[in-house]
Amino acid sequence: MTTKADLTSSEIANLWIAYIDMNAMVIKLKYVLKIMEDTEIRPIIEKTNQVSESSLNQLKQIFNKENFAMPLGFTEADVNLAAPRLFSDTFFLVFLQNKMDMNLNAYSMALSHATRPDIRHFFQECLTTSIQIFNEATDMMLAKGIYVRPPFIPTPKSVDMTERQSFLSGWLGNKRPLTAIEIDQLFFSISRNALGHALLLGYSQVAKSKEVREHMRRGADIAKKHVEIFSKILLEEDIPAPMIWSRKIEDTTISPFSDKLLMFEVAGTTEAGIGYYGRSLSAAQRRDLGAHYLKAITDSLLFGEDAANITIKNAWLEEPPQAIDFSKKVKG
Repeated sequence: MTTKADLTSSEIANLWIAYIDMNAMVIKLKYVLKIMEDTEIRPIIEKTNQVSESSLNQLKQIFNKENFAMPLGFTEADVNLAAPRLFSDTFFLVFLQNKMDMNLNAYSMALSHATRPDIRHFFQECLTTSIQIFNEATDMMLAKGIYVRPPFIPTPKSVDMTERQSFLSGWLGNKRPLTAIEIDQLFFSISRNALGHALLLGYSQVAKSKEVREHMRRGADIAKKHVEIFSKILLEEDIPAPMIWSRKIEDTTISPFSDKLLMFEVAGTTEAGIGYYGRSLSAAQRRDLGAHYLKAITDSLLFGEDAANITIKNAWLEEPPQAIDFSKKVKG
C-alpha cells in the first residue's frame, strides 16, 4: 500500500507563489470588468477571471488537505470598484497578454519542479489555460491592429559557420549585424519596458503614499531609459523598435488598487524582468549587448531591493515558507 508523499520544498514554493499571484489577479480583474467597455475584449477578461477563480479554489483545497497555512494575500479592501478608468481597454488587453507570457514561464518551471502527480496536473492545467488566453489575447491584438510584430529580416538561404573571433566584438571598429536571436531579445526587452513604463507612470499618478508614488516614478524612468538604450541599438541598424504605451493613461488621481497591491504587482514584473534580462544576456554574442544587459539587471535589482524595503516598512511583505532554523533550536 502506498501513501501520498509530503509536498517538497519546490512544490510548497510554487503553490505559495501561485496562490498569491492568482489571488491578486482575481482582485484586479474585479476592477477591470467594472470599467471594461470593449465588447470584443471583455469575453477574454471574463474567461481569465473564471479560470483564475477556479485555480484559486483548487489551491485552497490543496492547502486545506495539506494543513498548509493559507497566505493572507489580498482582499476586497485592496480594490476600489468606484475608481474611474486609469488605462484604456486596449492597454488592459496588452497587459493581459504580457501577464500570460509571464505565466508561461512561471508555470512551466513549476511543472518541471513538481514531483507529485496531483501537483504536476494542477500546474499543467494552469499552463494550458495560460496558453489559451495568451493566444486569444494575441489574436485580438492582431485583429485590432495593436500588435507590433517583431522586425522582418531575410530568410537564410545558406548555412555559414563563424570563423573569426570578431563575431563577439561590439565595442570598437565595425560591428557585425545583429543576429536574429539578438534582435528577438532586444525587441521584446523594449516591448516589456514600454509596457512597464506606461504601467508605472499610471501607478505613480494614483498611488496614495508619496514614497510609493516616487518609487513608481523612478521605475518609469528606469524603464524609459532601457527602452531608449535598446531602441538605439536596433535603430542604428535601421531596424524598427516597438511603440511606447504612455498615451493610454487617463487623467485621474484616484487609485483602483491599494498601495500594497500596486507594490506587489510592480515587484512581480521587476522580478520577471530580471529573469528575461538573464535570458537575453545568455543569448547575446556581441560584447556590447552583454554589457547593456548586465547594467539593466543591476538597475532592476537595485529597484527591486528598494521595493522590498518599502513593503517591509509598511508590513506588506508576506514571508514565504521557510526551512527550519536549527540555530534557534534549544538543545534538551
